[in-house]
Amino acid sequence: MRNALTDSVVATMKPKRGQQGWIEVNDGGCRGLFLRISPRGEKVWVSRHMVSGKRKRNTIGGYPTVKLAEARKRAREYLSAARDGITAEELDAKMRASTMTVAQAHRGYLEAVASTLRVSTKARKAALFRDYIQPVIGTRLVRSIRRGDVVEVAERAKKQFRVQANRVFSELMALLRWCEQKGYIDGVPAVRRRDVGSREQPRRRTLTPQEIGELWRATNDLRDSMRDFIRLLLLTGQRRSEVREIEWDEIDLAQRLWTIPAKRYKTNIDHAVPLSTLAVDILQARHTDGITGYVLVGRLGATKAFNNAEDAIAQVREKMPSRAPFVLHDLRRTVRTGLARLGVDDETAEMVIGHLPQGIRKVYDVHDRLEERRSALEKWAEFVLRTANDQAA
Repeated sequence: MRNALTDSVVATMKPKRGQQGWIEVNDGGCRGLFLRISPRGEKVWVSRHMVSGKRKRNTIGGYPTVKLAEARKRAREYLSAARDGITAEELDAKMRASTMTVAQAHRGYLEAVASTLRVSTKARKAALFRDYIQPVIGTRLVRSIRRGDVVEVAERAKKQFRVQANRVFSELMALLRWCEQKGYIDGVPAVRRRDVGSREQPRRRTLTPQEIGELWRATNDLRDSMRDFIRLLLLTGQRRSEVREIEWDEIDLAQRLWTIPAKRYKTNIDHAVPLSTLAVDILQARHTDGITGYVLVGRLGATKAFNNAEDAIAQVREKMPSRAPFVLHDLRRTVRTGLARLGVDDETAEMVIGHLPQGIRKVYDVHDRLEERRSALEKWAEFVLRTANDQAA
């Protein structure tokens, strides 16, 4: 049997002359504990045990960060868990969960899924947690969360903003399911959305021709970034984040084309937006030779994107004679509906706003209808300007 290692022996161990790969030294003082030594003298503790008939090896940590006594303690814990069929990874997860708060778990969750999310989606998930979940259970241990806690979070969100309860519920359940997968909790509380959420009716609001004209004219009284933000939303039919974060390297004024990169687009596919003459005029007025960065800049300068979308829509509503109630996404729906009223075919109108073909057509119909979309948006821009001018006459 190998002699038990000591601190002094471990400290003086060196790789063998001519050593090519890692070697392992068994610690006779602790079953299943080994010290691995690299040709360059790096030292790492590992444990090896049988779990449910399968040999498992787990890295404990590097020496001298992890001392001999700590390595033995961890190896014995893994051995004890292995006898109950629990792997080292599962045991580590349970140990982390013993002191992990809901807020800490959510930070880990966001980091784990960040690569699959758009920046705007990650920001939205962080905001939902900050505004609705953190104040209620953020400091609680994640392993202590029960059905009543989930219901309480959703009910409080419902009191503040009824429909938002559904988003908050989804975010909390997504977090708990991730914690279950990581082994931080043994199961997810059994709560159904219909028990805590609110029934949502899809919005159907579109602006009337009169409201479109009022909107366009009312933007004259806004500061330039707010004015151009709303006008580009109305002229292109794109989503608020896509318009808000336009960068000059996405714009080809000579080709009258705006290409939204996949990383910023909901479908994760580059989306080309043909620009009408009116949209090009807006961009030309903001363009200077050699300009880079954001097209619509924030108050802190070109390094920050415009970030006053809600203020812009609130101010323009106040300036419209009809004081029409609408939200930013209603402008996108207005564009789609307006194109239909102008006689644009459904396939082209759907592609204007970035909706992809479904089913078999998605596989075989790869025609991008760029010129058809350009014609449609030019026709729409002419309608918007004509409507605004007719009201001013």
